[in-house]
Amino acid sequence: MDDNDYVMAFDHFYTTNHIQILKSLLPFIDNNSANMLPAIIKYMELKYTLSVTTSSAHQLATNISACSTSDTENADASDNLERIYNAIRRYLAPAEDKFFNQIMSTARTMKNVREMQQMLELFQSINPDMNMDFGNMSDGIDINEMLQLFNSMKPT
Repeated sequence: MDDNDYVMAFDHFYTTNHIQILKSLLPFIDNNSANMLPAIIKYMELKYTLSVTTSSAHQLATNISACSTSDTENADASDNLERIYNAIRRYLAPAEDKFFNQIMSTARTMKNVREMQQMLELFQSINPDMNMDFGNMSDGIDINEMLQLFNSMKPT
């Protein structure tokens, strides 16, 4: 899906044509005479969304998930991060974008380390006489240290 398709799918499921018409007419209405119109439109959207989510029509909206299990059953978490990033990147502030890219880079690095470890284990299973004992590479990775690293990279 294109970046904006998720927003359009959400609007399709959680708004009506009349609300869309009101939104389209906003630029043509004098600001002084329609101060409350944006708030009224948001109220109408909220009211309609609440009515849809409590009805059976809500089942239709499950198709707008960016990382639904039907699309990503065999996908790695870093692949889902890429998809999420592509969906939200135009709305990120520069610091948030930089932070998100750092997280994705770390996830890719961890994925590569796991793949290399699997490759080494495969080579060792093929030829047990090979001296490729690097230990368990994941033993040196402390989850708490990684969380502290992520916290230190958060945008201010």
